Amino acid sequence: MNVRRAAPLTGVAFAVLFLASVAVSTVPKNTAPDKAWVAAYATHGQQARHLATGLLLVLAGLSLVAFLTHLWNRVAAARQSERLSQLPVLAAGVAATCIAAGGIAMGASSGSAWLFSQPIPSPDLLRFSNDLGFGLAGGAGMLAAALSVASVSLQARAAGVFSPAMARFSLLVSVVLLGSLAFIPILALLVWVVVVAITLVRRPESEHADLGTLRAGDPLGVRA
Repeated sequence: MNVRRAAPLTGVAFAVLFLASVAVSTVPKNTAPDKAWVAAYATHGQQARHLATGLLLVLAGLSLVAFLTHLWNRVAAARQSERLSQLPVLAAGVAATCIAAGGIAMGASSGSAWLFSQPIPSPDLLRFSNDLGFGLAGGAGMLAAALSVASVSLQARAAGVFSPAMARFSLLVSVVLLGSLAFIPILALLVWVVVVAITLVRRPESEHADLGTLRAGDPLGVRA
């Protein structure tokens, strides 16, 4: 499998990395006592896991922007005669930046303690860092991802890259992501990237390009 053929798998990588970031470490509830927060960051093992969460989110953000950019490029190749709005790519970049920044906010305290033997911050600062990280990754990042998914899906449907059913599913996912601060709606994005990635792998890019050529030269799709 060549590089271009494997490019859609960055969507699968995003889903795996994001889930891994959630699974590798946990923090107490905000209402938990201060001693519980201090204990959650007390050992080198715990610090390493929190740092891993941050690094995995950075990699997840990079994978997401790579996947959405690849999808947009597939759409652009299918509509060679038209200039497409780059809004999906710009929104994907914002989403990736927010997700990565959220990971850094979550992992910074553990990283400084584990790597440089710095003291663990106060429980209030640990709570703030974790809330800030989730707000960036799960709030702002997912809102930007929703915009990217919605806009690229409309373009993909117009280019024939997405079927009507896939376009409707994509728009539904973008709406669900508006409630991402509840966390569970984020799972819709993970499912979407895996479904679209598998679809793109199974359908050669040349099919999209051929369809774009037909539409540009013959609106009825009938060759002479």
